[in-house]
Amino acid sequence: MAKKVEEKFIDIDMDAVNDEQLKPVSVEDIEEVIPRNAGRPAKAVDIEGNPLINCLRNQRVIVRHIPKNTGLVQNEKHVLGGGMADDAVRYYTVPVLRSGSYVDVLTKSEKTYLEYIMGLEVDALSIYKGKNNYWSNRMVRLTKQDTYLDLSNPENYIDYKILLANKNHICPSLEELNLRRKATYEYVLIEEGAEEKDAAVKVNATMECYMEYGKVKDDIELMRVIVETLDGKPTAPNVKLSWLQERAYKNIQSNPKAFLEVVRDESLPTKVIIHKALEAGLIYKRGEYYYLRDDNSPLCGKNEEPTLTIAAKFLNLPKNQEIRFALEAKLKNN
Repeated sequence: MAKKVEEKFIDIDMDAVNDEQLKPVSVEDIEEVIPRNAGRPAKAVDIEGNPLINCLRNQRVIVRHIPKNTGLVQNEKHVLGGGMADDAVRYYTVPVLRSGSYVDVLTKSEKTYLEYIMGLEVDALSIYKGKNNYWSNRMVRLTKQDTYLDLSNPENYIDYKILLANKNHICPSLEELNLRRKATYEYVLIEEGAEEKDAAVKVNATMECYMEYGKVKDDIELMRVIVETLDGKPTAPNVKLSWLQERAYKNIQSNPKAFLEVVRDESLPTKVIIHKALEAGLIYKRGEYYYLRDDNSPLCGKNEEPTLTIAAKFLNLPKNQEIRFALEAKLKNN
């Protein structure tokens, strides 16, 4: 609790004061009456006396809208292009848990430091405050245009942490966007300089993609599995190789990292066997799970789910080679 300041009035005869007596008042003189850190800890230490750790950093982050094609507007330069109007505004708040409490977007160390540097009372940033809760009205305003956050600024840093907590709508980085683009993502957080690094990585990855592509481009079964994995949907049994090559080329251009991940998958040949066995009726699929037709057994081990990736690993295990060889033999006789 802040100390009560006693008011003092001094009657000064200004006519009797000369210029030499009129000196500037120092900060130390003022602090005798009003402490510099009134309402917050006097020193940069936590309640246990440990030095506070500065969570702020000299870095800027760009918050960029992720454009999406809609059935009505295909041109991104249109006023409604990218699935968002030019003058539209979106607000993001701290997510709320099922219990009704806020998600704690700050670590204990961050909270303590920010309270100190912002001149707030201890626990002012606590999510558990019943009255005057800091987070109840805190919103981050975003538009279709880029928003810049200076992470050396406490307010901007808090906005950044709020956005990170909105995991379904905010992608944390360009790398994550390239690897796992969620349909629900609306914005991506880009560290300044990351775009240039990402462009350089993409160039190198694209060159590697074409080297790998040259090894598989004439194998229609491999190409079908690669394209289906990248596109997330099946291809027709009579699909043309030229069409698959075109789709593979477009995937290389749009997401070279993902293409490399798929084409270099050690289980890719086994996934081709599963794909062929599925079309031959030797394996059947229920949802996203794979089962043997003969005995309805799942292609997975105990406590596993027989997804395509797990099924391929299952057939690659030495103890399951008899199952794999049986499938291959039946495919040859088909």
